[in-house]
Amino acid sequence: MPMTPEEIAAFLAEPRLAHFATVDEEGRPRVRPLWYLWRDGAFWFTTRLEHRHTGRDLENPSGVAISIASEDRPYRAVLAHGRAKVVGKDEDLLFAVAARYGEAAAKRWLTPSMKESDRVVFKVVPETLLAWNYGKGDSTHKQDEGASMRIASRPG
Repeated sequence: MPMTPEEIAAFLAEPRLAHFATVDEEGRPRVRPLWYLWRDGAFWFTTRLEHRHTGRDLENPSGVAISIASEDRPYRAVLAHGRAKVVGKDEDLLFAVAARYGEAAAKRWLTPSMKESDRVVFKVVPETLLAWNYGKGDSTHKQDEGASMRIASRPG
């Protein structure tokens, strides 16, 4: 069953990894786990533009996909599609993303990261956001019977 906006916010507040998918310059899909922050209706991430495939792939106009799922039952997930926008190097946002996964480690990580010339923050405002919670009674997930997971869609 679909999750409410409040349930989505609570689910995304947990320190899970986002599976972030892009398409490289040769048209091949690429997916990798990334730390993220969900804030003000957007996913926030960090990468290096020159030293990571993630940064180079952000230039591809085909858009990105994000998948965040629970590993425990009942299974829950949020899927999003959108376009990535590089915001630049923002110390507060870098720390906010990293601190979700441990504040002490984030403090140690932040100083050398701020010295990386190509370190940036980027955001994805979902054009489409899908979410479900199998604990709410839709464990068979029968799309053909009209069970829809779509809870939000924004025009591209």
